[in-house]
Amino acid sequence: MSSVALSHLELLQRNFCHDAVPVPAPEDHVMQWVGTSLGIAGVPLLIGEGELEEIIETPETTTIPGTKPWVIGLAAHKGGLLPVISGDQFFRSAPYTGRVRDYCMVIRRPGIYFAMTLSHIERDLKFRSEQRDMTQAVDPDFRDFSLGGFFHHNKFLAILDIDKLVVDNNLANASVSNSDSTEVNNDD
Repeated sequence: MSSVALSHLELLQRNFCHDAVPVPAPEDHVMQWVGTSLGIAGVPLLIGEGELEEIIETPETTTIPGTKPWVIGLAAHKGGLLPVISGDQFFRSAPYTGRVRDYCMVIRRPGIYFAMTLSHIERDLKFRSEQRDMTQAVDPDFRDFSLGGFFHHNKFLAILDIDKLVVDNNLANASVSNSDSTEVNNDD
């Protein structure tokens, strides 16, 4: 290699060192929990990121005879049928009167697909993972479906565990059992 080429190479190296941005100091990596703040039956909750398929406006439904009172009905959604469940009826076991539930969260898991009405939607929130509180008291109607929670503006937001919800026997069996029916004996 010629001496001119070597001198140009040295000049390029000096210019690069002069103009180069220093490597940033490594930051402590903080694990964060990310989710959506919403409410079901008036209870403020958190749903983990990726747990919901989407949040939609509550669709028009067609009533399904013979179902439990918390089943609002079936709705047409994205070319298919979507069962719509009243979050108020399912968790509180009491009819809700008041403002119409304008929004639903859509849940899809293998073998189960439904929408559940929401009492309110706030926004996506982030928390430091180590701030998760597993000892705080949770609303009794949501206790079996909770995985701790976080404090936000001095209010405890329980995390709704969708996986616990979808394996609930009550949710899986929406048909009304008719205990008043009599069986016909065909042994004659």
